[in-house]
Amino acid sequence: MFTLKSEIQFDMAHYLSGYVGKCKNIHGHRYRLVVKVSSQTLHESGQLRGMVDDFSEVKAVLKEVHDLFDHKLVIEENEEGKRVVEKLNESGKVFEILFVPYRPTAEEMSRHIFNEIKKRGVRVTEVELFETPTNSCIYTEED
Repeated sequence: MFTLKSEIQFDMAHYLSGYVGKCKNIHGHRYRLVVKVSSQTLHESGQLRGMVDDFSEVKAVLKEVHDLFDHKLVIEENEEGKRVVEKLNESGKVFEILFVPYRPTAEEMSRHIFNEIKKRGVRVTEVELFETPTNSCIYTEED
């Protein structure tokens, strides 16, 4: 098995609807995303001969993921999320908000990112999303 590994980092704030505890307020993280692309075999011909995939292609897709989340406030698209945005708008503060159909936890985000990368044609086998330097979630799918 051959496995390529590539990573990016991005800064993002999120709001966890319905959460009770220290992280109940809008807060941010410096996320680190590690993506693995694996294959039992290497390409046998063409430009990719001897490779699992082209690192530059993987990095281009990771740049898209970076741009999707970087310096955004990510909020679940539900009634509570809409109320939070209304309060922010009333305060006059301007935020670039990304609404998602899930609670933006490390677990849900890692699955979303995996699927976004897969949709773009990369043979992703594992996504590890670090919310802090010592806490991460790994998402994989069985073939």
